[in-house]
Amino acid sequence: MASLNYESESDSGTSSSTSLSLTKKLFDKSITRDDVYEETNSNVFQTCAVHVPMIISTLLEEKKLPHGGSKFGRVYIRRDRKERHDMIFGDYFKGEQSKYTPDTFRRRFRMDIDLFKRIWHAVESYGDYFIQKTDAVGNIGLSSLQKVVAAIRMLAYGCSADSLDEYVQIGESTAIECLKKFCDAIIGLFEA
Repeated sequence: MASLNYESESDSGTSSSTSLSLTKKLFDKSITRDDVYEETNSNVFQTCAVHVPMIISTLLEEKKLPHGGSKFGRVYIRRDRKERHDMIFGDYFKGEQSKYTPDTFRRRFRMDIDLFKRIWHAVESYGDYFIQKTDAVGNIGLSSLQKVVAAIRMLAYGCSADSLDEYVQIGESTAIECLKKFCDAIIGLFEA
């Protein structure tokens, strides 16, 4: 049997040094004789036994979970969406009983209230995204008014998505998603 000289493995017994040693043995060009087939075969199995679990664990760690649902380490923020919808509606859309005048609305949203309503109702009828839904627990989601207010405020002022949480009660990632869906809806509806 041919004598094979390989670097000795470290005494630490770590899997990385073992896998390096086994990989060197596996790809060593001096192993060409048929009588060492069994040793090579054993080295292949040992190398696979070391590398395959590392590859699988790496793939599982890098696998992204679908968006939504609770995640470990995330804090749940209770948002009063229904109350906030009613507040926004009472602030601007109750006609004579509104808290703020149409001039205030025009200054804050950079458009006339009738134009806003036209855009709001058109976007609401464009797709399912702007329809208010409930989640699996039964919590009421954002209304179409809240989503449109968030998108138009970001467009009118260039404000950050996170700054809308206090008034509209919308999270940062949801506000960004609203802006994208709003722009898609506007292009789909009014492009001609």
